[in-house]
Amino acid sequence: MSELAAGRVLGPAVLERFLGEGMVGTVWLGRHRSLDIPVAVKVLRDDKMRTDGRYRERFKREARLAAALDHPGIVRVLDFGDEEGMPFMVMEYVDGASLDRHIRKRKEPWTDHTVLRIMLAAAQALGAAHAQGIVHRDLKPANMLLSSKGVLKIADLGLARIEGGVSLTQERVAVGSPAYMAPECFQEGNVADALSDIYSLGVIGYILAFGRLPYDGSLQDVMRGHLAGSADFTLPTRCTPRTIALVRKAMAVERRMRTQTANEIANEARMLLQGGDTTRIGRRPAGSSSDLANLSKYLASSSSEVDGRTIVHTTTAERRLVWLILAGVVALAIAGLVYFGASAPTAVSKLPPPEP
Repeated sequence: MSELAAGRVLGPAVLERFLGEGMVGTVWLGRHRSLDIPVAVKVLRDDKMRTDGRYRERFKREARLAAALDHPGIVRVLDFGDEEGMPFMVMEYVDGASLDRHIRKRKEPWTDHTVLRIMLAAAQALGAAHAQGIVHRDLKPANMLLSSKGVLKIADLGLARIEGGVSLTQERVAVGSPAYMAPECFQEGNVADALSDIYSLGVIGYILAFGRLPYDGSLQDVMRGHLAGSADFTLPTRCTPRTIALVRKAMAVERRMRTQTANEIANEARMLLQGGDTTRIGRRPAGSSSDLANLSKYLASSSSEVDGRTIVHTTTAERRLVWLILAGVVALAIAGLVYFGASAPTAVSKLPPPEP
């Protein structure tokens, strides 16, 4: 097998430059030869190809699962192939950065509006996957991409599985990233499901709301934290109590107490965005800067699709501005009527001249 380099042709794509490397594959920026569009090309790493074939099957399954999901919030797979024993997949290219990169740059809580919009977009994408019985099992900020047009997309279905399907991971081995894993995933005999994805989304919401992970330290410390549900929800935040309640319910240790579907999270986040609660700032941490200015270009979209209808999300500040403009227009109209009414000639009844 020849080495990968710019100019190498893999199926319908020509590699242009190296983008990065993960646990399973390397990712290249490429160009689709017939469509003439930029694409991301993911190639299984050499060391994974030389193993027992488990990674090769998992890689192929990731391509099939992603290709089966037709949702704007999930990175689409356009093609899959095997070049000289080297499995690869051609995916849509997301021009932007991972949510993880934004979190690392900020390192402090974000506003309600940002937290809710991210959770809304992620929950909508998860809901579409869960509706087809597909569980991500490794949801984390590094697998969430924010495009330059403000669209959030979930990527990396390498650990995903179809509920009820055969697992390709070894028995008794937890899968996923410990910092974001649901408590049940640390317990022997349990299998991650849709509720586990919801817990991971709750952890992501916690990081956005409080500017830190709920549990850190050694692997044992993280496991104990998740199993005990000892996250501190009293830390300084810029979010309202209702947003924190949304995050806290998604992170419930007891599964029956946890938010039961991703659609429930999406509906609650949408309601809070439309209800105007996002302007009542909670406890602001000392030295907190204003909300990320550069994030606005990634989250510029102020609408979402719901049952085929476009729902526009506005803040209370935006609505107040509209009302002020309308009030000004009405005031000008009234002033105009008074002015022109006062200056207009008064109509005089045409009476017959008085008798001499």
